[in-house]
Amino acid sequence: MEAQKKRRWPYVLGGIIAVLVLGVAIVLWRLDAILLQQARAQAATLSQQLGRPVEIGDVSTKLFPHVGVDVDNVTVGPAQGEELPLTQLKNLDVQVAAMPLLRSRGKDVHVLNAEVTGLTVNVIRLPDGTTNVQRLMDKLAEQKKPEEPPAEEKPPADLSGVRVERAALTDGTIRFVDRSGEKAQELAISDLDIEVKDLRVGEPLEVKLAAAVLAQKQNLFATLAAAPLPPTLMPTPERLTLKAESIDLAPLGPYLPPSVGFQAGTLTADWKAELGGVVPGGKGPTRLEGVIRALGLRFAGAEGGKALDVVLDTDVKADLDAGDLALDRFKLDFGPAGISGKGRVKGMMGASPAVEGFELTSHDLDPAVLAEYYPPLKKQLNGMISGPVGLSVRGSGTQEAQALNLEVDLTPVRLRVPEQLSKEAGAPMRLTARLTGAAASGGALRFDAKAGLDGVDLRPGLLLNKGPGQRLDVAAAGTYQPTKEGMKVDIGQLTANVLEDTVGGKASFALAGQGKKQTTTFALDMKSQRLNADALLMEDEEVMARNTGVLPPPSSDPARFNGMRGDMKFEVASLRYSGADLSNMVAHITMVDDLIKVEKFSAVAYGGTVVADGTQVNLGPLPEKRPFTAKVTMQKVDAASVLADLTPKKVMTGKFNGNVDLQGVGYTPEKLKETLLGAINGNLEDSTFLGVDVLSVISEQLAKALPFAARALKSGDLMAMGENLPFGVEIKSGVAQLERPITWTRPEAAMRFEGGIRLDGVLDLNGTVSLTPQTINKLTLGKVTPTEAIPVTLKLTGLAWKPEITSLDVKPAATAIAKQAAVGVAGQLLGEKGKQVEQLITGGEQAAREEAERKKKELEQKAAEEKAKLEEAARAEKEKAKQKAEEEAKKRLRGILGK
Repeated sequence: MEAQKKRRWPYVLGGIIAVLVLGVAIVLWRLDAILLQQARAQAATLSQQLGRPVEIGDVSTKLFPHVGVDVDNVTVGPAQGEELPLTQLKNLDVQVAAMPLLRSRGKDVHVLNAEVTGLTVNVIRLPDGTTNVQRLMDKLAEQKKPEEPPAEEKPPADLSGVRVERAALTDGTIRFVDRSGEKAQELAISDLDIEVKDLRVGEPLEVKLAAAVLAQKQNLFATLAAAPLPPTLMPTPERLTLKAESIDLAPLGPYLPPSVGFQAGTLTADWKAELGGVVPGGKGPTRLEGVIRALGLRFAGAEGGKALDVVLDTDVKADLDAGDLALDRFKLDFGPAGISGKGRVKGMMGASPAVEGFELTSHDLDPAVLAEYYPPLKKQLNGMISGPVGLSVRGSGTQEAQALNLEVDLTPVRLRVPEQLSKEAGAPMRLTARLTGAAASGGALRFDAKAGLDGVDLRPGLLLNKGPGQRLDVAAAGTYQPTKEGMKVDIGQLTANVLEDTVGGKASFALAGQGKKQTTTFALDMKSQRLNADALLMEDEEVMARNTGVLPPPSSDPARFNGMRGDMKFEVASLRYSGADLSNMVAHITMVDDLIKVEKFSAVAYGGTVVADGTQVNLGPLPEKRPFTAKVTMQKVDAASVLADLTPKKVMTGKFNGNVDLQGVGYTPEKLKETLLGAINGNLEDSTFLGVDVLSVISEQLAKALPFAARALKSGDLMAMGENLPFGVEIKSGVAQLERPITWTRPEAAMRFEGGIRLDGVLDLNGTVSLTPQTINKLTLGKVTPTEAIPVTLKLTGLAWKPEITSLDVKPAATAIAKQAAVGVAGQLLGEKGKQVEQLITGGEQAAREEAERKKKELEQKAAEEKAKLEEAARAEKEKAKQKAEEEAKKRLRGILGK
């Protein structure tokens, strides 16, 4: 009985295994069906996006001994009006080793084989001249979503666990079908094979391509080899070989973009390149050897049907690290133009280079002539350049001090660079440079260069007012050094002769990183004894041509300055700018992205000193949205000179001492009325308000109002405000409001004003002028000498340079003075009895003072009401903006939540 039980276990185990096998078979069978169903669902969605049917024949999977997927008969069909499918794929086979995948939980991906077989792409030229590929691109462009803000870049993924033993495209075909003529024509690039083997970290990469281009057998062969792959699997190319066996390119012309207009030509090549250090991340020497010939290239519209021959014949060796270059054979011919070279350079990156018969020169290099062979070039040039460009690089110097001389002569060339510059043929323009080997330390290449730009007209740029024939030459000496991330240029000596002035100093420039992480770092440290910026810079009226369509509007991309890092220092002993003469100007300006900040600025200007440390502006937004902060300190500055640039007529004289602290958004008067905030605090020394003499106007009106003969005081159109006048102004909602009344006393009267001035220069000041007894005595020709000052109220309105006195009521003052005169007469005629009359009159004088005080209070109350209205309007506008921002935030939140 016991033995019988022991014999049962093999049956039980076999049953379990059978059940498992059956279960796995069922799962695999259903898995294929599920995957096929999902794939076809995705294909249906893709069909809607592409506007053409997408079909998948079958999907099958394997789990053991490897994980694999096999996809058959994938087709992207024709769109409406097309006969042939866009693409057809016979088979896609991907095999991944199962055990490494399972052991590593998906981190170790060992691809045994990834092969695409029988891929056919049909490029159809339709009767209207377009192609099915162009139609597909247009369809995708219509569905393109608006660009979203760039996401933060993530570090490259580590793909150390990925290994591909073989990846290949075999038996591929690109068919070109022309349906535009009466008779259909077909040609093809067939037998297309691309193969990659053993792709993994630490191993070199080699990609091979072979194809039969418009031929029965393969006639194009290319190989790209790369250095051992890093963990990111991003290759660094090391070697490229290209062989082409007399390929007739003419049949491909109809399928190239119509703008090219290609009609005929042949391609033959037997060329290879050891890339070395010329590619980013590459190392070692470089060699270019072989010949590439593109002969009989004809393009639609070529003058007289001219054919263009392009031949590159090279045997060039170079080592960038050592600074070695050998031109055993270098010739590049394109039509009538060409560049050829010979000779050797050794040790250019060392302190003592050797030059052996080195020469690199051009001939007949006229872009306008080349455009006769290749008409699209004419459109690309758009008339910017015509005439032969002279280019030469030659060795020179003694045996002990050898160098390379570079010369670019643009004198025979006519230039028209929109919005930048222009130059007539024959006007001088020449660039020369001399390379003398590397500096003693750091391996940086030493150079000195000169640019003669006397013949250039820079006025089209609407910045510099430099016309043809006026002096402009630049000389620079320094070092150039390639770095791992980019390049670095240090200019230890920099001199620019501009018009009648000279600027000298030093500069540096460096590039690092790539793409959105690229940084551009620059520095300037310039000095000049004299600089006439008014003569050098264009007038504002000319720059305003931007608003009339001469220049395009400024860029609206606020991130266009990202990555900019600048440090600029300037010292100018004598500077002429905006009609003002500044001396001992010292400035230190920094730039971080779009933020321009004045770290230090000081100058002797307008008879005093000006300091603007801390001023800053953001250049990224459009001008009307550009925020700024202005911080300026002035000492002993002539107020008349400062205001002369802002007003058509002098407003006041005197010396200003104080601080200007403003902030706002935008620069137009309309925007500043909405955004400008801040304060101006300080004092005026020996100041005089011009345009109107308040005392003269009051005395004139008062003299007319008196019932007896009187004489007005005439002191001219000015109003002296004393030796020291402290004041403070708060700027808000487009109005500069006095923080406290300003008061000053003259022998003739005591004055008090309060209120403000709008940014457009309109005054809104309430004032009280208290005439002294001596002034009343002089006004009444000695008839009246009151015991106290007599007040007169008024308003000062109109433009600051053309002020007006309004609300002037002299009747209370005239009444008081008349009664004082009557008292004097009564006393003389009645003696003691005149005292009763004097008491009555005195009461009347008191009533006059009370009436003047009442009117003063009315004016003050009216000013307070106006101020309250402005503040209420500002609060309402702020609340409106806040509500608008909240509504926008709610809309964005609803968009995020999908509601």
